Amino acid sequence: MADSVIGIVLAGGREKRLGGRGKAHLELGGATLMQRVIDRLRPQCARLIVNLNDPLPVPDGLPVVSDAVPRLGPLGGILAGLEWTAQHAPEATLMASAPVDAPFLPRDLVERLHAIREQAGATIACAASGGRQHGVYALWPV
Repeated sequence: MADSVIGIVLAGGREKRLGGRGKAHLELGGATLMQRVIDRLRPQCARLIVNLNDPLPVPDGLPVVSDAVPRLGPLGGILAGLEWTAQHAPEATLMASAPVDAPFLPRDLVERLHAIREQAGATIACAASGGRQHGVYALWPV
């Protein structure tokens, strides 16, 4: 299944809460948050892209997409990722999204979301915990 999934790391926030310092490049245990999310998501997907609105360095030369619609929040990055996937990876049927501030992303997130999506007969699957949905951890049809 991973060969039909493109992963997107959502790092396009406006960075207001950290005084203009981007979360993507904060370090945790010797690695940036972005690198940790990339390391967790990469084995679950055929390819990865990064949603980023500032000209910051991206590990491994991954493709970068900016928000498709400004000030739309994470949905702007998701839309940009879906548009990129449709254009550059037409063989992909799904896109998995995860935020850059999720360094402990489950190593089987995509598999779990896919199973839930199939079981429910749903078009989109998103993670939930504590009675709340977490729409940035999701599996989207392209």
